Amino acid sequence: MPGLGYFFARFASKVLAFDHTSLPEQQFAIIHDMIANQTVPVKGKEASELLGCLKRKHLVNSITVRRMKAGLVFSSSGNGMQESQNALDIMEFVKRSFSSTDVVTMRAGREWVMLMPIQGSFYLVKANSALSTLELRALAREIESVLKKKAVS
Repeated sequence: MPGLGYFFARFASKVLAFDHTSLPEQQFAIIHDMIANQTVPVKGKEASELLGCLKRKHLVNSITVRRMKAGLVFSSSGNGMQESQNALDIMEFVKRSFSSTDVVTMRAGREWVMLMPIQGSFYLVKANSALSTLELRALAREIESVLKKKAVS
């Protein structure tokens, strides 16, 4: 009988541990070289155009910015108002449950959704991979500087 248990243990480990994928290092190197050598011009007169350029520059799916006091919403997608309200409700729930939360990262389908309040604004970023808090803050600083330069409140 010990041989049978060994057989089933080996069989189960083969069946259950079927994901033997590794990171595609060559593809990352190609993308890194492409990003390093290519500059994405951030130009446009409206906030949606500016966010669209930043979206392409940072390789994210969508960016939504909501001003807390004024209620203004800038979005690279069409439904920014509803998305930002839902995300704000989720962030408030998380803040009530966990008092020291800076960033909320969650998986929705095939993309990651990151929520971050910072300096009177609320950022909702969707991407194919999760961004770190440092990357989100850098993105928020760049968005703020671009919107200030273009005189978009």
